[in-house]
Amino acid sequence: MFDVEKGSVEEAIMILQNLGLKVNEYEKTNSMIPVGNYKELLEFTIAVARKTSEITDTIDEMMEDIEARL
Repeated sequence: MFDVEKGSVEEAIMILQNLGLKVNEYEKTNSMIPVGNYKELLEFTIAVARKTSEITDTIDEMMEDIEARL
């Protein structure tokens, strides 16, 4: 395993991959997922996506600043 910066896009991708693996394992042993669990998973995924979007916007702004200085 390797270290990733907290709040980075890499961390968000790792979290989503881990969620995907957990959902796949759950699917093998259960035919249905409780609504509460699904809602929690969905809310968490949306939060990660929003954070990733914020980071992407920050990177875009930094790149624009660099381009403007050159």
